Amino acid sequence: MKKIILTSATALLFSCFNVFAEPHLVEAIKHATAASQADDKDKILEHARPALEEATAAALIVRGVPLAHANEGVKALEDAIAKAKSKKTDEAKKLASSAVGHLTAANKK
Repeated sequence: MKKIILTSATALLFSCFNVFAEPHLVEAIKHATAASQADDKDKILEHARPALEEATAAALIVRGVPLAHANEGVKALEDAIAKAKSKKTDEAKKLASSAVGHLTAANKK
């Protein structure tokens, strides 16, 4: 009986962590979406940087399967920023769009 209670409490605790990550993921998705729809490198950078900050904050909190998606979103945003800095806007937009997909998957309930 104690093992069942301990297992249930642990599962509940880990699911609660994901609730705290939700506001960060929502903001990251909003900014990453704007970055994926931007027309020039400056606008991509303007939105990708705050998206990266929020996604990183969420990745520090979230646990389980969403953690893998959050980490992939962070990596995609880092790559999008690098591509935007090197003036490869089409590639940066594709990476930002990929980040949106991963962050949305991380935010699923």
